[in-house]
Amino acid sequence: MAERLEEQLEELMMLQRVDQELNSTLNLESVMMLTIDWAMRRTGAAAGMVCISTQDNAGLIPLVTLGYDPDRMIYTAENPFPLTLGVTGRCGRTRKLQVVQDITTDPDYFTTVDNMRWMIAAPIEMRGRLLGVISLEGDQDGELNDANVKFVKRLASRSAIALENARLYQETERRANEMSALYAASRIISSSIERIDVIKNSSQAVADVLSVSSTIFGEYREDLNRLTMVASTKFIPSSHAPDLLPAANELLELNAIPELANSIKQNRILALSINDPNLSEGIQQFMDDHFLKSMLLLPLAVQDQKLGLLMAVDGRRERRFMRDEILLAESLASQIAAAMRQAKLYEDVRELESLKSEMIRMASHDLRNPLGNVMGYLELLVSEISYTFDQNHQDYVKQMRTSLNTIKSLIEDLLTLDKIESERQESFTRINLSTLLDDVFMSQQFQAIRNNQTMNLAKPIEAIYVQASSTQLRQALVNLINNAIKYTPENGLIQVRLTFDDNRVRFEVQDTGYGISKEKQSRLFSRFYRAREQHTEHIMGTGLGLSLVKTVVERHGGEVWVKSALGKGSTFGFWLPAKRD
Repeated sequence: MAERLEEQLEELMMLQRVDQELNSTLNLESVMMLTIDWAMRRTGAAAGMVCISTQDNAGLIPLVTLGYDPDRMIYTAENPFPLTLGVTGRCGRTRKLQVVQDITTDPDYFTTVDNMRWMIAAPIEMRGRLLGVISLEGDQDGELNDANVKFVKRLASRSAIALENARLYQETERRANEMSALYAASRIISSSIERIDVIKNSSQAVADVLSVSSTIFGEYREDLNRLTMVASTKFIPSSHAPDLLPAANELLELNAIPELANSIKQNRILALSINDPNLSEGIQQFMDDHFLKSMLLLPLAVQDQKLGLLMAVDGRRERRFMRDEILLAESLASQIAAAMRQAKLYEDVRELESLKSEMIRMASHDLRNPLGNVMGYLELLVSEISYTFDQNHQDYVKQMRTSLNTIKSLIEDLLTLDKIESERQESFTRINLSTLLDDVFMSQQFQAIRNNQTMNLAKPIEAIYVQASSTQLRQALVNLINNAIKYTPENGLIQVRLTFDDNRVRFEVQDTGYGISKEKQSRLFSRFYRAREQHTEHIMGTGLGLSLVKTVVERHGGEVWVKSALGKGSTFGFWLPAKRD
């Protein structure tokens, strides 16, 4: 009895130490190493391993192995230990302790280590769920008695808690890494709206997140039921991955490859493996031709529009894409599709802008020559026969001149607006706005004097700098000051001000002119809009001047505004970010 008590006390002390060590770390591999180390020390086993369950509980992944021949231990996360194989598999399948005193009598046993005599396998369970299996094998030097069997059983029970804690910690860490990778991938995907960059960045993001060797990008033509290969990118050197990728513009007829067609039409991610007996002849041929072992098909669709297919492929090995990887791929696919759609819209807009600019240039060129001829011959005609004109004839000529000048101004404004919109911000330079305003003010002052108007300028003594296009800003300043001159009657006052505060440059023109009714102010900066009020019908204009100002200011990162009351004058202005030294 004393011997039994001493043995029980020793076992309790050992289990207490086991508990302390198992609960001292959250590292999954360390927990498993401690578990197998204690088990082998107590039983005298020659070989042992701890396997953890796959996510779908369909197999076991050896996490820690001691004493086994590496050439025979071929099972990995990509190739898990099946539950239908061996005593270890039977333990995981039945979730019952397996004790084999003589391995030669067990039909399920298969040799992984030579000269073994006995084997024990204990399930590791938590709340009815299989977490893993402890498996031990011993030779003649070991002993498989009842005490050792009970110890292994208790050890499996105790390690379950530590394993679950470590697994949850690892799962949390993995999720955090996935979210970080997904966030990084999202930033890469959305970093450009150029189509070629979106394809390149998307391929890189998918390869990083899914750890595949290559990606293949195909655009879908629904009317032809065809994929056109747009880009193929290899991320692993040929010495490690034999992938032979399709060339750009290669066509894939989807009638012959139902897997690709179904993925696109059903908007469903599909995982394919070269040894899957259910593969169609078409996809089998495609994978053979390009030396691919595994594929994950990511359909790209926005709402009901099917854009194409991104294939994440691997020629290194046959692999099973896990559920979490597929969920990540779904998230990436939706982001890539949105980026592709945005890039396509950007291309369309850019093409329309280019077409619009070309049409404006053509129309302006085609209008300028005949307009110049008409204006020239009109003046020639007037000079020849003006002595015969009565008052009505003179009014007719005046109206003709006004109309022709309006057409000329419209053409010039359209060309100016097109030039401003096409000028790149990269060409902006650091300019002294104070000096530029002095030049504009002087050029407009003569017109104000002719109209018997008083025009004043107030600005700081020191220079004020902005990052801008000198030509564009000059045009904006001219338009605002000229507008004030046109819409202010004789003896009116026009005040031009330039101020600086809060890292902003503020410019405004205040007049004592006719003013603008409140309901018309919201459309003042729209193209071709003119706020006609009483006493302003005689003032000619194209309705593009204020629109041009708004375009210039916004392209420089600023904002325009207007304050006005009918019959009480107006104040037009804008602010721009200042340029520091």
